[in-house]
Amino acid sequence: MKRLIVLLSCCLLLQLQMQAQPTLSWEMLAEVKLESKHDEQARAFYSQIVPSEAVRKLDGKMVIVKGYMLPMDVKDGYYILSAFPNSSCFFCGAAGEESVIELKFKGSPRTYKMDEVVSLKGRFRWNQKPFELPYILEEAEPYP
Repeated sequence: MKRLIVLLSCCLLLQLQMQAQPTLSWEMLAEVKLESKHDEQARAFYSQIVPSEAVRKLDGKMVIVKGYMLPMDVKDGYYILSAFPNSSCFFCGAAGEESVIELKFKGSPRTYKMDEVVSLKGRFRWNQKPFELPYILEEAEPYP
């Protein structure tokens, strides 16, 4: 009887942990406003993304997101996750920068192929630094 109670408790805790990690949708990330900013050091104007309140509330939280893998530097393990395949992504197509997430993996990532569809879990960050991608997924790892 004790073992059954322990097993059920573990299952309940696992289910609660899985529910605690919201799925981040690209539609949610796309709800942005652009603010014109000036960087004194660079002596340049740039547009900064200001996401919706719902996205700002996820800053620092563990999330799950699914998208297309874009290998930037496989040797150094630098990847970007995109809402769209390479042919229509932010860099090559007409998508906005709100459609990509910089990935900072937990440990060394395996080698991913261009446009490989993956689900990842990690800590979501809204990056406000100029001339960098607006979204970052830290501690990224494959999910499930």
